[in-house]
Amino acid sequence: MVRSLHPLCDELVSIVVPAFNAAATIRETIVSALNQTHHNIEIIVVDDGSTDRTKDVVASIVRSDERVRYHYKPNGGVASARNLGIAEAKGAFIATLDADDLWYPTKVARQLERFQASGPETALVYAWCCWIDDHGGVIGYAPPTRLEGNILPQMCLGNVVISGSNALIKREALLAAGGFDETLRTRGGQGCEDWKLYVQIAAWHQIAMVPEYLVGYRVSPVSMSDDFQQMMRSRRLVEAEFISVYPNLAPHLARGKVILARSLALRAFERRQFRSAIDLLTDQPEGRLASGMASVFWLLGGLLRRLVRHVRVGPRTMPTEFLQKEKGLGSQAPR
Repeated sequence: MVRSLHPLCDELVSIVVPAFNAAATIRETIVSALNQTHHNIEIIVVDDGSTDRTKDVVASIVRSDERVRYHYKPNGGVASARNLGIAEAKGAFIATLDADDLWYPTKVARQLERFQASGPETALVYAWCCWIDDHGGVIGYAPPTRLEGNILPQMCLGNVVISGSNALIKREALLAAGGFDETLRTRGGQGCEDWKLYVQIAAWHQIAMVPEYLVGYRVSPVSMSDDFQQMMRSRRLVEAEFISVYPNLAPHLARGKVILARSLALRAFERRQFRSAIDLLTDQPEGRLASGMASVFWLLGGLLRRLVRHVRVGPRTMPTEFLQKEKGLGSQAPR
């Protein structure tokens, strides 16, 4: 059977940017979206009850580019902000972009190309993520995974997509999955909303990837993913829901919880939060003593791996910076 070759190059892509007190970074974030080589986009900024100058910064961009829209709502969490943006979106493809992250200019175009090549069964395409500093410079990178296809078991081990600023998703698949779970925040477990959505999509659809570093994930000590205990609560809440639906995947989910705990422990150690690191490493099913002994060796290995990732960063593997020259935006706009 000959597959339809309907081109996706003209498809409208809706980019949802949830923002809370993001005045310091949101201009650069929106500019990185506006500078995409795929021009048929709309950007929906959802201000989740900011008390800083986020509105003023976005307003200056809205005046300069009609592709950007601004919505304000009382504070309700990142999931509710994303869902409001999705409800306002008009595109057949939807991407979320956190207000402190950055995209490389070809990010959306390369993902649409991958959708075209992979066929109608694919509902989500992700790329690789870099860690970036306050100036948009690359300081490290996530391991370059190549998982594709039916990857539900692997997705249960952890968030293959890495960042909520990464995935490009077919609108119909996103809506069928119910969007982002707003109840996790009310249950004291905000943090794993994006992973939960991606697992739900992976249960019914194919996943594809672009083997390029196209997403800049801002490393910040105040980010949600650095509230280590909350992230573990969020993981446990989501895990309990999935085990009830997919009991055969319980071993994958249990292993994934250990992987997340160790990853968070490494991050806590780097931030000199040693008590948190110890608690994360020893709160394992095999017991505190046994897990503690094993975790010492794991932590040393993790620090070595992290160092190697930083050393290997270079222009042949990823862009050296994500900040791009602004196109058509007034240089005197508020920042």
